[in-house]
Amino acid sequence: MKRIMYIESGTTGYGGSYQSLYQTINILNPKKFQVIVVFFNETFIYEKLIKKGVECYYMKDVLYSGGNTLKKKLFWKLDSAVLKKIPFFSVMAEYFIHFFTIQKLISLARVKRVEIIHLNTQLSRDFFGLFVAKSLSVPCVIHLRSFKSSKMNKYKADYLNKMNTRYIAISNQIKKHWIDKGLSSQYFEIIYNIFQPYQLDEISSKEIPLMTDYDGYKIIYVGRFADFKGIPFLIDTFYQLIKDNYYARLYLVGDGDEESKIREKVSALNLEKHVVFLGYQKNTLSYIKNADLLVLPSNNEPFGRVLLEAMYIGTPAIGTKSGGIPDIIEDGVSGFLVEYGDIEALKKSIIKILKNEQVKKEIIKGGYDTMNSKFRVETYQEKLENLYDTLIGVTN
Repeated sequence: MKRIMYIESGTTGYGGSYQSLYQTINILNPKKFQVIVVFFNETFIYEKLIKKGVECYYMKDVLYSGGNTLKKKLFWKLDSAVLKKIPFFSVMAEYFIHFFTIQKLISLARVKRVEIIHLNTQLSRDFFGLFVAKSLSVPCVIHLRSFKSSKMNKYKADYLNKMNTRYIAISNQIKKHWIDKGLSSQYFEIIYNIFQPYQLDEISSKEIPLMTDYDGYKIIYVGRFADFKGIPFLIDTFYQLIKDNYYARLYLVGDGDEESKIREKVSALNLEKHVVFLGYQKNTLSYIKNADLLVLPSNNEPFGRVLLEAMYIGTPAIGTKSGGIPDIIEDGVSGFLVEYGDIEALKKSIIKILKNEQVKKEIIKGGYDTMNSKFRVETYQEKLENLYDTLIGVTN
């Protein structure tokens, strides 16, 4: 039995890293691997894992745990100052800032005889985990899920490349991004995220009146209201459809920092009657199922898990040629791809799916085939377990 410690430093519990963590623990062979998970914040995923019998712990970190203390503000300022003014001290600063967290993690890992440290969120935030792995003389797996790399520099890259690390990139563009930041290409493995129906609540049989009572075309967006998600691009395109007298509604499922700006844009274009804000929903499949089309208009999407959800449920999807989206959608086969910001191209793709039933059926079939070939659970499990076995010197 090999012991793996996952470290999850995220805050919300609803992001892709949490879903990936949950799915990973669900599919790992329990006869080969014992899992320990450390969270920095209280989330519903902790409770779900506890119910499954997974050994979980909470730890407080000065920067990444909740709360708005004076100490946190001071350390954020210190971190920022070092990166800007004296970047050659940035590795040392990471150790100093997270010293107590690192010591607690080392102590727990020694007691549990951990053999691999798996940093589950993003390298820029989880750099402290490298000190834990180094102190224990165990390998470290770094799951690269984000383009966020403002805290990365050559000094940190040099430190990483001297350690026993392996990088899991969730898309080709994520891999390229981090290699450009200085990480060694020889330690990368691309392992796509997958979608498992049991990760989410079962599809509700209860109707959604705001959608089922409407007899026009229903276009849906599901995700965070974040700047990189490109929701204004989708709204501008939808505005052109309304101007051309298409009987349609746009449903926005989610919330986030950009919500007020998005609402202002909808109001400025007089689209209040045509755009419905549904807020954050835990059971997104029910909403996607009731839509005619899902659009992911992102400007810089690391992966695009919601596209797999749409493919699973049988709702055709359109995405941008951004980040990891082309790893999921094959243009014209399992969906349509457009350049980010090209309103006319997105409009034409939307019309093609809404107005042509044969095209819609072909896209739905192509999406389902993609789900069952490129994003198989068995493939994910095999690649991940092989990586762990290689790192700890076990031959299958």
